[in-house]
Amino acid sequence: MVTIKRDRYVVFHLISDAEKIEESIFKSSIWRTYQTIFGLYGSSGAGLYFEDYDEDKKTGIIRCTHTSLPQLLTVLAFMTEVKETKILIQIMNVSGTVNKAKQILTTK
Repeated sequence: MVTIKRDRYVVFHLISDAEKIEESIFKSSIWRTYQTIFGLYGSSGAGLYFEDYDEDKKTGIIRCTHTSLPQLLTVLAFMTEVKETKILIQIMNVSGTVNKAKQILTTK
């Protein structure tokens, strides 16, 4: 039996006191937190991909598989700081298509 991995797109807003948080630092922080909580095996099967991230607006889109969506939401909830900067990640929406996610990102 073939199982199909459907993608989910998480639209988020980053709340912090810092002016900007660099994309590369934010990505590595998410990967590190994911591997800390779920291990290397769990993070390798997640299919994480950063579709979009705007450093000025502090918004972005992360793609994952539909089976790893609860784990990704857990990781985003547990992230409290990036490079000694306190953060809070607000999930704006979860979508099944990238076009709908981009539409949500531009309207808010």
